Amino acid sequence: MNKSVVTVLGMLSLACTEPTVPGGKARPALRLPSFDVSLAAVTAVLPAGYQSVMGTSSNLFPHSWRNLRYQQVFLGTDLVDPTIVGLCLRRDERFGGTERLQTLRIKLGPTSMDYTNLGTSFDGNYSSAPTEVFAGDVLVSPATVAGTPADFDLCIPFTQEYEHPAGANVLVEVINTSIASANVLKDACEGDEALCTTKRIFAFSATATTATSPVAGGLIMKFISPDPPAPADPVTKDECMNGGWSGFGFRNQGQCVRLVETGEDSREPPAA
Repeated sequence: MNKSVVTVLGMLSLACTEPTVPGGKARPALRLPSFDVSLAAVTAVLPAGYQSVMGTSSNLFPHSWRNLRYQQVFLGTDLVDPTIVGLCLRRDERFGGTERLQTLRIKLGPTSMDYTNLGTSFDGNYSSAPTEVFAGDVLVSPATVAGTPADFDLCIPFTQEYEHPAGANVLVEVINTSIASANVLKDACEGDEALCTTKRIFAFSATATTATSPVAGGLIMKFISPDPPAPADPVTKDECMNGGWSGFGFRNQGQCVRLVETGEDSREPPAA
């Protein structure tokens, strides 16, 4: 099987729905995750070899398969920033699917394992306790074919950021407790691809402690890190134009330009 694409720049919203309950009464609209990924955000595609190429496979696990516990290992050296605040999956280039709500718990944690020796014990694969970064409903949006390497169309913002320790590989665990499965496949790689430095385990029970035998390959994921802090002072006059001066704390554009040209800072000092 094979894969997909959508750029995560600007606002990407996972829309709200109004599901019904027995008797036909509508529940209040669910507040589903929305993600605003700016152009400045630090991102890393893992495995790193798939930054600009598609994998040769696609997968429903774990985002589209109910009653599933899933783990996937990535090389920690492929991460760009140790602080992770969200992750995205890439649209497949060959397979689409229909929209469906999924209920997911996501954990991230360090491991000494890698794609050559990942074990079958979910808890035993961690080298220290994982961090639960998300728990809730995600709308897996309908997908069309013709995905590209830039097309990460399913993004989940974390409610708890994860700080990855140096020297460790990273485990992503997803527990899917949905009422029904979805059918949206996402881009993945196969274990026989040289670039596919990842492996996955899974069990068809959300409460399982032990998985089936590890399977080489897995989903292509994009990890989102926080925006870098804004510079304290402008470096060029262009940064002062079009209202940019206000972001540096100046009262007007002229004060901002003066600092760039002369070094004279006429901003109000911070209150004591």
